[in-house]
Amino acid sequence: MLEGMFRNFCGILSSCVLLLSGTLHGFTVQKNAYSNGIVAYVANHVITEQQVEGGIALTTGGNTLAPEVKDELRTEVRNALIEKKIIAKEFERMKGQLPESYVQKKYEEVEARFDNDPLKLMEALHRQGKSKTSYKAWIREEAIVSCMYERNVHKPNSVSPLDIQNYYQTHPEKFIRGRQFDIDQIMVKKEDTDTISSIQACLKKECSYEAHCQDLSQIPGINFSHMEAINESEVLPIIVEKITALPIGSFSSVELDEQIIFLGLRNIREARTLSLCEVRESIEQTLLSERHQKLRQEWLDRLKQKVYCIIL
Repeated sequence: MLEGMFRNFCGILSSCVLLLSGTLHGFTVQKNAYSNGIVAYVANHVITEQQVEGGIALTTGGNTLAPEVKDELRTEVRNALIEKKIIAKEFERMKGQLPESYVQKKYEEVEARFDNDPLKLMEALHRQGKSKTSYKAWIREEAIVSCMYERNVHKPNSVSPLDIQNYYQTHPEKFIRGRQFDIDQIMVKKEDTDTISSIQACLKKECSYEAHCQDLSQIPGINFSHMEAINESEVLPIIVEKITALPIGSFSSVELDEQIIFLGLRNIREARTLSLCEVRESIEQTLLSERHQKLRQEWLDRLKQKVYCIIL
């Protein structure tokens, strides 16, 4: 009965309060559906809260998230699960087949990463709330989704020069490169007084910057690092303050926690707008990716019109 009611339902509802007078697969109201851990119905499948939580755990590695961030991620994971079910339904409608040998091969490849020890793999799956059967089902579904996208959505392979130029002109903020530094760095523990003394004695010599670097690199036990084009945004504020106060071709030091950092400034590259020539390839890849994603979404939207879907 429910399938007949929603067979021609167009698209996925962003929300739907099911306060129906009848029953829905045994659940009379939304509250009961949630109490059973069901967050969505897709054709003859259900998406459970446990599946969503499992997807969140895989995405975050189990790290704690702020409530608003987790809510946003929960929606993304839920929608991704729904889309996979819709694609799998289309694969089923087309009478597609995926050899069981493929699934078994992929499972064995994962097992090999656990020293071919089935128990170790099972323990890892258990921590993710999966069994061998459910993990194989996941492998199967991922393969089907990948295959269906590749078969039905062709990747664009070219972008016109005019499109690239228009993108460059309409997104100027994307091509502003912040200030960058070319620096040399030595990090020494404060307790290593002998090494600190050797570095300080070396820097007191009156010689060229390159000669200082050569002498410093030969001090036993130090890690002399040369870094080019380091973005200011990637450097600690206390380091930025020290660097910008240095004349080019000179050294200074800064204390940080239990370490002393000796810094040498080779050059400062001021912020500027990158030229079209410098960013042409990057823009081309961005436009190709956007167009491919648009084609994927258009294909998926067409599939959604064939399948009833209710989000609780």
